[in-house]
Amino acid sequence: MATASSVNGIEEGPDSVFLEDERLNCVISPPHGVVTFVAVQVKNVATIWENNSADTVIRAMNRYSDIVRRATRDFRGYEVEAEEESFLIAFQQPLDAVNWCLTVQLAMTDTKWEEELLTCDDCIRVFKSRENGYDIPRLIFCGPRLQMGVSKGRVDSVYHYASGHMGYRGTEVYRTQGICRLAQGGQILINESLWQDLPKDQIAPYVHREVGSFKLEGFDNLTSLTEVLPRTLEERARWFGIICAECNKLIKPKEGYVKALGSNWHTDHFRCWQCKKVLNGTYIVKDQKPYCEEDFFQYNAPRCRSCSNPITGGFIEAIESTWHPDCFVCQRCHKAPTKDDNIFEFNALPYCTKCYNTVTNGTT
Repeated sequence: MATASSVNGIEEGPDSVFLEDERLNCVISPPHGVVTFVAVQVKNVATIWENNSADTVIRAMNRYSDIVRRATRDFRGYEVEAEEESFLIAFQQPLDAVNWCLTVQLAMTDTKWEEELLTCDDCIRVFKSRENGYDIPRLIFCGPRLQMGVSKGRVDSVYHYASGHMGYRGTEVYRTQGICRLAQGGQILINESLWQDLPKDQIAPYVHREVGSFKLEGFDNLTSLTEVLPRTLEERARWFGIICAECNKLIKPKEGYVKALGSNWHTDHFRCWQCKKVLNGTYIVKDQKPYCEEDFFQYNAPRCRSCSNPITGGFIEAIESTWHPDCFVCQRCHKAPTKDDNIFEFNALPYCTKCYNTVTNGTT
């Protein structure tokens, strides 16, 4: 049987688990039920290692970790996973998660990084242009650039007895990590469903824009995302450009693209959901998925009771079924009814008056 231990006077066990950060001397209770996750990682960390001395990169990663962990303490987050370049942080309140993201992005830009590191393309300083009354150019990028993804959902908690740590499992964890991989360095992408529910007046100064819906790895349905940035870093948005909802890659300025379903697509990536044919003209939307006309009617249109083919035009509803007009005929004489004819049902099929009397009386 597991026994409870004590952390700073608070009992700990499978039903009362706390994370202690020794350097920051704080104890954090793990979220449960509906949890908001933030996945964060350093963009192109392998390239940073290749272009800098090991000591420089180690010191930079330590500073990055300190920034993440201090903000995690300040915004009541729970460190779920940590690797050299990435973290997964859980929050009980989504507002804390978003303010955490804004704070960490600002802190990374304001940190004094070593000059060797800042010569690397993935860490170089980028300044805001002199406008809007600013006499001195303002930094919009400086140091390692963080990709951030945020999402919320109900998950299962898993207590690890050996480490005394809480883990999580569920689709929302994978969705958050997928959003993070989609984000560019220095960008915060938030699941649109989470963003809509936030009290905007309680968020630190920010700017935002809808960036579209995207197919994340492992998910069939598209996920709508909103980009959020600290207001002082709003010019970053110009660097991020337009992303294709299918391949999740940048659409270059000279490449053609299609704007549809609230997203942007490379011209040859906007395809029928069923047959994968490129949609150059008319298409039909069902459940936020595009279809060519042929496949939409093949898989979604009502079927004729008589011939079983899809109905793509006019139709007749009768005898609790749907019919092509040319198929709705007397089942014995095969004549179409006129406006003055009465139609009778026998064995769920239509008959004219004469044929109905014949079949029901048993005569030929």
